[in-house]
Amino acid sequence: MTKLLIACVAENTEEFHFRTITLFKTIQKFGGNLAKAKLAAIFIDDVEELVAEQLKSMGVIVDVTKPYGENFQRNCNKIRMLEIDEDYDVLVALDCDIAVTRDFSSEISTDEIRVCDSLIDPLTLSEWEYVYDYFNLPIPENERKIHANSSVLFIPKKYVKPLRDIWLHYCDLVGKAFYSNDQWTKLGEHIWFTEPFALSLAYVDKGIERDLLPAEFHIHINGSHQSWANKLHPYFLHYHHNITEDWKLKTTGMEIPDQYVKMVNNLLEE
Repeated sequence: MTKLLIACVAENTEEFHFRTITLFKTIQKFGGNLAKAKLAAIFIDDVEELVAEQLKSMGVIVDVTKPYGENFQRNCNKIRMLEIDEDYDVLVALDCDIAVTRDFSSEISTDEIRVCDSLIDPLTLSEWEYVYDYFNLPIPENERKIHANSSVLFIPKKYVKPLRDIWLHYCDLVGKAFYSNDQWTKLGEHIWFTEPFALSLAYVDKGIERDLLPAEFHIHINGSHQSWANKLHPYFLHYHHNITEDWKLKTTGMEIPDQYVKMVNNLLEE
């Protein structure tokens, strides 16, 4: 049986506490075989003791680590997931603002990296051409692979360290490039995207292929109705900041996904 490690990285804030606990609660409640995986949460700088104890009581490995350094955007600390020293076959590296709604273990490969499509691309094609050319890399012919999505990564163990090293390398280079000339100053409007920009370049630099996951992995709660997803049964809901004042997920306006939102909210009320 494939040994999975499901991990996330969080900050020591109330919102991230909610996100992290919700992620692992939903894995254990709705994830089927995923509940048998090793679970790990990495907090940057610190974590409240009560939060750590709650996670540990759920079987989650809790670790606290330092951020990478001043030149790295805070979200680059996501790469810390690729440094976890545990026995596993595939690392499932997730953003913590995800609620798992179904068992997706059948979509995990031990041979190839599997990723989500990127629904939010802050750059134009000409801007991407500039970025790839700046680093002397060919832009991918497949437009869906130009901008990498780093929120969901299924990484076989053999790829973890090589990807970690090259991804961190480009986080450093991209971070140094911002504001270095007029073009990079303009691109600096999107500095929060440093780590997905770096991941895009890392894949191309090392010729790392990845397979796109189906649309059921792309359900976002973003305040707008995604008609293409109206009838899809999501594997998870990526809710970002779209939570209510009483810590529930907001509905999406999509018929089938909202059934899963209600399912998750019912669990949160328990």
